[in-house]
Amino acid sequence: MNVELFVYDKFDKSALDILTLLENNSIKFSVQVFTEEDSLDYISDQVGETVRRLPVVVVDGKRVGRYYDLVEFLVNEGIINYQGKS
Repeated sequence: MNVELFVYDKFDKSALDILTLLENNSIKFSVQVFTEEDSLDYISDQVGETVRRLPVVVVDGKRVGRYYDLVEFLVNEGIINYQGKS
């Protein structure tokens, strides 16, 4: 499973939650960091589809979404057993 996380270089609670979830479950991932000066068009090119906001998670080339979307995806795939926020 190839997990990619796209984030801004400034603190974001949702990004922290995603990082914590992935790390606590020993899921390998890569991170691509953008600045606020990067245009959404440029970020969308890097992600591979139109992006309106970050953070966003992509798994195996398909956009999953943000934190709760990732939790749902991982539960449905049987990768984690979700019993509350990590």
